[in-house]
Amino acid sequence: MTDPHFITSLQHPFVKHLVKLRQESRYRYEQKSLILEGSKPIQEVLPFVKKLIYTSAYAPYLEFHAPEEWHITESIMKKVSGNSTPEGVIAEVQMPPFASLKQSRSILALDGISDPGNLGTLMRTALALGWDGIYLLPTSCDPYNEKVLRSARGAHFKIPLRRGNINELRQLAQQGNFQTLVADIKGEAPEKMRLGSRKILVLGNEAHGPSPDLFEFCSPITIPMPGEMESLNVAVAGGILLYLLKK
Repeated sequence: MTDPHFITSLQHPFVKHLVKLRQESRYRYEQKSLILEGSKPIQEVLPFVKKLIYTSAYAPYLEFHAPEEWHITESIMKKVSGNSTPEGVIAEVQMPPFASLKQSRSILALDGISDPGNLGTLMRTALALGWDGIYLLPTSCDPYNEKVLRSARGAHFKIPLRRGNINELRQLAQQGNFQTLVADIKGEAPEKMRLGSRKILVLGNEAHGPSPDLFEFCSPITIPMPGEMESLNVAVAGGILLYLLKK
């Protein structure tokens, strides 16, 4: 570890770089980097950390280091973190590469999940329940959006991700002999289905449901709800199905 660089100006090029990483999807992919905030999330992905950025107030509590470190003011931390009450430490982290998912056995596919909080929660839940792949269809939000990162709590670095379209998902399912399921209100209950050893579960858009093309190769599955509710939030419904399908 070298001595930290000191920044006091909001107009410093490195400050602008960090803000762009947080705000601009295209820039993140160009730089193959993203921003993580908070001690615990950073410690969970230390091998991926490229630069550590912290304030004077946080420096005495720093329990880990990075190849490059930057010491910044409180006002700069608020700007680069986008948080009015930041913890005091952020990191520029190497973006993990996308995977093929050919070796995965239980894949969660997300179609049009536009709410970052829902996307991050679903990734975190899939990891917790032992699923080993996430397939992101084009209409879902950027998985490296700051709100997704915050709610996923490091899942991006522990579960393989792939991006692709519906035709590519169909090919993956056929080539890998996956049973493909899509969550739908008119589907069959999990306990009434004969489930295979390799499976793909597709969850659709929060408001409009799954894309019609998915029903050409996916069997509809649903959660029986005897109570007086027509539907559940996609992250809640997804969590229930992820659990039931791994039992």
